Amino acid sequence: MFASHHAPSGASRPPGAAAAFECRYQAGSADWIGGPGLALVAGFEGITRIRTAEGQWSLAAGQVHVVEGPLVVFADRGDRPAWGVVAGTAAEWGTALGELGIPAARRFVPPGEYRLEPVQLDRLRALCLLAGRVSTHRALGILDDFGRWHRAVLEQIDRCPGRSLGQRRRVHARLQRARNLLRARCTQGYPTRHAASVVGYTVGHFQRIFHRVFGETVQGFVLRQRLEVARHLLETSQLSVGDVGLAAGFESRWAFARQFRHRFGATAGAFRRNALACADATAQRPPPGSAPAAPRTAARVPNVSRYPDDARLPAA
Repeated sequence: MFASHHAPSGASRPPGAAAAFECRYQAGSADWIGGPGLALVAGFEGITRIRTAEGQWSLAAGQVHVVEGPLVVFADRGDRPAWGVVAGTAAEWGTALGELGIPAARRFVPPGEYRLEPVQLDRLRALCLLAGRVSTHRALGILDDFGRWHRAVLEQIDRCPGRSLGQRRRVHARLQRARNLLRARCTQGYPTRHAASVVGYTVGHFQRIFHRVFGETVQGFVLRQRLEVARHLLETSQLSVGDVGLAAGFESRWAFARQFRHRFGATAGAFRRNALACADATAQRPPPGSAPAAPRTAARVPNVSRYPDDARLPAA
């Protein structure tokens, strides 16, 4: 387990304290441990990793997940990470949703994947950069379209089976746990069977409900996760292209090559060459505001052609 740099989000508040979120922005390999509340975790750059009771999975740049604690958010320095967290108790999230005018019965934030446009991601980064306790009112002043994110996940709950909202919420929570398991175990064989058994469904029933709620098949979701793992390995590892496909869970190099090209529009080898070229260009670029480097003069090399092969070169 990792050392904590943060008091758990579920810690008690002083009586009468205003509802507020705990905001954190991190560029680098430090970690964050969240308590039993809800944490909105955003990947801004590189690869961020999340660990929960269901397992561990990666969050790519531009992805945002709401995760129910306890959890650990961390990253390796080699992944060039930058990530942010907005955490609060269920009551604090409920207060925020009440300020948006959402009916009392729907003042909850379901765990799940939230899809953000670039401008929304920039606003979320600005909120995380405030770093500390931020009032729910001020937070929503920055995330002025959070209600739209919220409605998108509530629509998933409405598609879940159940006679009441409470029943549908419980089904959605079970499906979300299964989804996290699929993410964490996507490179292993038969993750669908394992995820279905954990949430108490038969494989066929699980596949039907998953497709109905999330709008994609279980197989399509697992394939998407495997391709993201492969993309990360191509950018950061020394494995051959064929071994990357096998490490990402594909049964053959041919199947990996076909699916990767279909998904990203380029072969895996071309993708790796382009990623390495971009990384080299970024490494050679001087930091903003730095003085231009002085022109380098060529060092003088003595003309050794007139010396015998066994003669010593003149001392510099």
